[in-house]
Amino acid sequence: MSVDKEMEYQFHQFDNPENSSVHGEPNTQPTHGGLNRKKILGLYGILVLLLLILLMVTGIKFSNLNQEITEVRLHLEKIISAGGTPQQGAYLKKLPPVRGTCKDGWSSFERSCYLLSTTAATWSKAEEQCRAHGGHLLVLNNVEELDYISRIVELRTHYWIGLVEREHEGHWSWVDGTDFKSTPTFWDKGQPDNWDYRENGEDCGQLHPSEYRRRKLWNDADCSLSYQYICESRA
Repeated sequence: MSVDKEMEYQFHQFDNPENSSVHGEPNTQPTHGGLNRKKILGLYGILVLLLLILLMVTGIKFSNLNQEITEVRLHLEKIISAGGTPQQGAYLKKLPPVRGTCKDGWSSFERSCYLLSTTAATWSKAEEQCRAHGGHLLVLNNVEELDYISRIVELRTHYWIGLVEREHEGHWSWVDGTDFKSTPTFWDKGQPDNWDYRENGEDCGQLHPSEYRRRKLWNDADCSLSYQYICESRA
């Protein structure tokens, strides 16, 4: 091959772009595979972060709900342990007294009449006043009677009833002679406790209020203290 043809051949080889890779020149065209992988990883990261946030929010809401359920359960347990139920204890609505066949100022329920005092007296004075009106301090024979009384009295007021501890400690009796063992008991939780702080002890029964229920329950108290009282007589 002549020198001129050789030079022409080399010139065409250099001038042809298709042969550039043959001579080891790098391909400078950009690739999209790496960018796509980065975008996918970024989306996965955002998704995982959103899931974590959702789990945290759900966990907080569940914790708050669980706490509310616990509080409601404890509240109901207090009502039940105190002798009441949601229907018969906490949610008893106050009723206006009905006179019926009873004397003026007295209210009627089944075959009994009831008088709510507006003044306070010691237990013995209260019993004297009830006797003077032809009756005696309240004797509770069943839960229906207790619920009726709880509906007509003042919610936050203590009332003497005809329950007294006369002979010896722990021997309770009703003022009208009704056998105490024949009637249901409605002592509040922890009662009677015969609180030793009182010099005279606690030998007289009363109905006392509670923040958890309308139903009144029994408490033993110092007979020398003055409280309002409830009288009962036959209709």
